[in-house]
Amino acid sequence: MDFQREIKKRKCHKEEEGEDQHLNCLPHEIALDILSRLPIKSVIQSRFACRSWNLLSHDLQLVNMHMSRALICQRLCLIFHSDYPIRNQLHFVEFSDVDDNEIVRKIDTPFVGSTPEFNMIGSCNGLLCLIDSLLADSIYIYNPFTRDYKVLPKSVEFEDQIVIVGFGFHPITKEYKVIKIVYYPNAYNLEIPRHFRRLTNMSSRRSDVEIFNLGTNEWRSIGEAPYRLEKRSSPGVLLSGRLHWMSQRGNYNWRRDRIIVSFDLVDDSFQEIPRPDTGRSWTNGHLAVLGGCLSAAVPFRGGNGALDIWVMKEYGVKDSWVKEFTVGAYSPRFILPKLKKPYRIWKNFLGRRFVRIICLLKNGDILVEYRGGTLVSYNPDSEIFKEVSFRGMPRLFQTIVHVGSLIPVVQS
Repeated sequence: MDFQREIKKRKCHKEEEGEDQHLNCLPHEIALDILSRLPIKSVIQSRFACRSWNLLSHDLQLVNMHMSRALICQRLCLIFHSDYPIRNQLHFVEFSDVDDNEIVRKIDTPFVGSTPEFNMIGSCNGLLCLIDSLLADSIYIYNPFTRDYKVLPKSVEFEDQIVIVGFGFHPITKEYKVIKIVYYPNAYNLEIPRHFRRLTNMSSRRSDVEIFNLGTNEWRSIGEAPYRLEKRSSPGVLLSGRLHWMSQRGNYNWRRDRIIVSFDLVDDSFQEIPRPDTGRSWTNGHLAVLGGCLSAAVPFRGGNGALDIWVMKEYGVKDSWVKEFTVGAYSPRFILPKLKKPYRIWKNFLGRRFVRIICLLKNGDILVEYRGGTLVSYNPDSEIFKEVSFRGMPRLFQTIVHVGSLIPVVQS
């Protein structure tokens, strides 16, 4: 028995060596070029083919090449976060343009045992930022394809705190940062009973801005936030190394209008970005990135889903705002499932805007998400709406655009 086992072991070893020698016949540059052109799922599967491909898939040059090609070719994924019928499920679908034949697949979440409820904060270069929706100080960075993740250390926590979180990367410094803006009651409000504190005005709160660099293992505070950001504008829109939010409506800095606030990931500074003169209220407006430009979606009155999309052609220049698109009114055919209990994502949808701009597709259509978890592509030229569905698509979801990558979570 031992003799046969040894023969089998040597045979497998020779086959593996032969396979390695065959693959090593390819020049290193050609092998990298081939793998960089494959979808992320295929690259991950190649790790199990043999030892040489496994080593090659971890090559830093391949990691950067694959990421660059994915961005240039717009090899995008949609990630769906759903808590119906089971809480906190992540699914994804790869697509170039909308194709009903694409299959939605489940994403494993190895930390779900310790975090029963979480929200998606953002996606950057293949890394997801997730936050515990119950305890806002529990934050995770996760690559859903390599399954690497990092649990960020807990920072200062205050009772009744309001937390706004952002996640981003700066192309010059090559640093990934998590930004946490905490608004909390000041010393005077600590005397107020808990059930009355929610009625207090935001001006009675203080704030703290905390930064976490993935290359370190600690939070650092940079002081108070100079703006009061709107909670539902979180997690922030990332563009050219800057995160963008809408400010809260109210009397602040001698003005009542909402403004666009940016946070520069290089020098950790807040700035005000000039907003377009739309002539309408921004009560339910939101920010997006379309065609590599900062964009603002401003809805019509009446809540029928119609909105104008303004695009800032030259970043930071007020006169470069142009009304690029108008999305007409549309009522998606959504059938509400019979819910036996109130699901968090559904409750979030009730409190959120009716329509949200997701991204601009290769064919020029605009991908739009409607309240209740309905995806629709809108053609600006023909003004035709088309509801989008994929096989295995979850119900009651929130959508985020993602690019699958080999980027490691632990940064050196």
